Amino acid sequence: MSELAKALAKFHTDLPEVKKDATNPHFGSKYADLADIVKVVLPKLAAVGLTWIATPTMTEDGFVLAYELRHETGESVTGAWPLPDPERAKQQDLGSAVTYAKRYALSAVTGIAPDADDDGNAASAGPSSAPRRSTRVQNPQEKIAAAVKAASEATTPERLDEIEDRAKVLGIGGVKEVREAVAAKRAELGASLTDHWAAAEVPE
Repeated sequence: MSELAKALAKFHTDLPEVKKDATNPHFGSKYADLADIVKVVLPKLAAVGLTWIATPTMTEDGFVLAYELRHETGESVTGAWPLPDPERAKQQDLGSAVTYAKRYALSAVTGIAPDADDDGNAASAGPSSAPRRSTRVQNPQEKIAAAVKAASEATTPERLDEIEDRAKVLGIGGVKEVREAVAAKRAELGASLTDHWAAAEVPE
């Protein structure tokens, strides 16, 4: 077993308790924001020789949050979370997307579960939908299915823009089924008259 794996296993034997002090205004669910997570998780990681690094980076595949869980021996686990195009997104929306990516990437790579996963709701809930809570974590196929369903049910170009943007934030925007569903509905509804990156909400 690698030293990083040993350190992470040690971290898992005493997982920190992360309080859920923030409320998602769209779905009414409680969640732990980034500040709640890092203030308890990072010291615990450091105690076992692990460091967390996350940097917004432009790559050949687009703008991403490049992240790394590094052990003091030099071993590391790396990954990338897709972010909105900085040339099209408002700075406030971009900042929200970066925070969102950091929170979920850190949770995923360390194995902590600070809050319920509302991503499926974020991808599929319409403007008039009542707040809903999710009590289980969706797998990628469920998220894809939710995004495809939401796209097929979109009634305006602006709503389709929102669904497409959220799919990108969730990392499924490039999935064939999602792209085809959005393209088919786009052909039916046409393009929106507004800058949808400026208007789209970024999940917290």
